[in-house]
Amino acid sequence: MLMLALALSLSALAAPPHDASTGVASTSGAATTGANDGFSDGIDRTDPNFVTASLLVMSPGDELYSCAGHSCIRLECPTFNLDYCFSYESESVKDKIFTFFMGKLKMGMFAIPTAEYLKLGRESGRGVMQYRLNLPPDAKQRLWKLLDKKVAEGPCLEYDYMERGCAQAAMRVLREALLPYTMDVNPWPEKYATLSRHELLEMAIVNYPWQTFLLYTICGSTTDDNMPKFRKVVIPSDLLDILRIAKIGNQPIINAEGVELLPVKNDSGKNRPVVTPFVLSWVVAAIAVINFFAKWNWLDWAFLAFQSLLGLFLTYMVCFSNLTAMGWNWLIVPFNLLPLVFWKWRKKWALWFAGVLVLWEIWMIAAPHRLTDPAYLVLVGAYIIFNVSTARLPLLHMAGRVAPRQPQGGPCSCAAITKEN
Repeated sequence: MLMLALALSLSALAAPPHDASTGVASTSGAATTGANDGFSDGIDRTDPNFVTASLLVMSPGDELYSCAGHSCIRLECPTFNLDYCFSYESESVKDKIFTFFMGKLKMGMFAIPTAEYLKLGRESGRGVMQYRLNLPPDAKQRLWKLLDKKVAEGPCLEYDYMERGCAQAAMRVLREALLPYTMDVNPWPEKYATLSRHELLEMAIVNYPWQTFLLYTICGSTTDDNMPKFRKVVIPSDLLDILRIAKIGNQPIINAEGVELLPVKNDSGKNRPVVTPFVLSWVVAAIAVINFFAKWNWLDWAFLAFQSLLGLFLTYMVCFSNLTAMGWNWLIVPFNLLPLVFWKWRKKWALWFAGVLVLWEIWMIAAPHRLTDPAYLVLVGAYIIFNVSTARLPLLHMAGRVAPRQPQGGPCSCAAITKEN
């Protein structure tokens, strides 16, 4: 095994008694009795520097799964010349895109030599910052054993970008390894009480409009559910902020500034694209207005084709996909397969469906949490115009049905001319 030497060096660790007054393990041998039991190599495993733990935060990348950055836990044991980054990784989304949307992509914990991890960051131009974790010696050893166990399990977990993302995975394993100590966060930032995971994630990728648009397309209502604050820590930068506030007893978990391991070369979120989903949606809305008057049949079919394709995708995601964090998606109300199925009778239901879309727009704007991207609000507005036009009941089209005006000269002028002739 990759970590056999570590397992041999850290086995037989006894949990220390909990100091009720501070909640922090003492660095004295009395507080970690049993840590050296069974070893005769003379190595003091109660030394705080026997194992060092750090949080590594990598700057954002261009892909959806990397535009919020990445975090992992680095563990070092200089005595045995061990230095690994423990990171939750998944199978390649690009190589298995259909597997991803089916919800069958696998992920798991990997132990990556730190030199190799930094090489990957350097090749992509992403920066890496390191923050030392001020953990009790026994907690650091339990943390390594716990992570080593997860590595041995392999990539056997379903891909879950909310529950098993890098930040949430690091938070969960830290809290588990710290027991019987308690990680106290006081006070929690206000945003964790008022915002959903969906909104917290959106705040982190605000400079990535296309990724945000895709996030709202594939994320369902479960990401807006209310849940414990610890489970809302899904962004690497948020994990860092919480660990700076968190304490074990009176000791802060991060009490020093970060060290730059790699500089940022590719600042992917610095410049927003000119053509964003919001801009493109207004173009679609303008086309819908033009088509309202022009009545081009090919545009009607283009609108229906796009609506049907998106409806097919959302129907699959909501009803058949096992992709976690999906659940119900409010976008399936305006974008579904019913308009395609009942297109033959469109003149009877199109106006009613336009009314449903108006109510949907009002609900999305008035909802306590914003449940969709603004670009979709504009797109649905375009489909309201499209459906009103489809119903053949637009008021402006009534102008062509006004009775022709009478010729000037009075009502008898035509008769008089006829009589004279």
